[in-house]
Amino acid sequence: MSQEVEEEERLQKFGLRIYKGVVTFKDANHQVDEIEEMETRDDDIWVCTFPRSGTTLTQEMVYLVQTLDFETANTVHLDSRFPQAELHDERFPYFKGLRDIEQRKSPRMIKSHLHYSLLPKQLKEGKGRIIYVCRNPKDVIISYFRWIEWVGFAGERDNTLDKCLNNIVNGTEYACPWPRHLLEYWERRNDKNVLFLRFEDIVAVIRFAFFII
Repeated sequence: MSQEVEEEERLQKFGLRIYKGVVTFKDANHQVDEIEEMETRDDDIWVCTFPRSGTTLTQEMVYLVQTLDFETANTVHLDSRFPQAELHDERFPYFKGLRDIEQRKSPRMIKSHLHYSLLPKQLKEGKGRIIYVCRNPKDVIISYFRWIEWVGFAGERDNTLDKCLNNIVNGTEYACPWPRHLLEYWERRNDKNVLFLRFEDIVAVIRFAFFII
């Protein structure tokens, strides 16, 4: 069996497929099509990352800066406050997809692991703001594998750290290829509506802030 056939079977087995050169969830493709054409708002804030790059930390900071609502942050699940645009799964109460986002009041805070090329056209034209966070790829891979272990996928997928590394390097893991993901946002870093951040810098600033308090 050729390597290409093996990779295709692996993608199908775990609900993934390649869409416009990007590995996405198989059931999310229609959502991605609609996301590209969706209407955005001037006060939208999109936190965009490759998975395991500091997404949750950035979401929580953005939410608190926007709302100063610590009580809600402590009691309401983050995915309810800050939904992922391309994820719609009836099995989970928080993954309601695009229809839920369209009905939300402004300002909307939205998470996405999509490549820049797959974001809404209006957002790329400047209607809304993008915060992109990148992270050292070595730490991304370790965190990615730990996440697979945590959610119980490692045994199901017969996965090891070496296999996880190979999948990401070969561009066959979710949201891959990683270099393209990073470079698409890096090339837009000087756009007025794009803020390009490094996870390591965010953590360093937080540590310094705790030190001086």
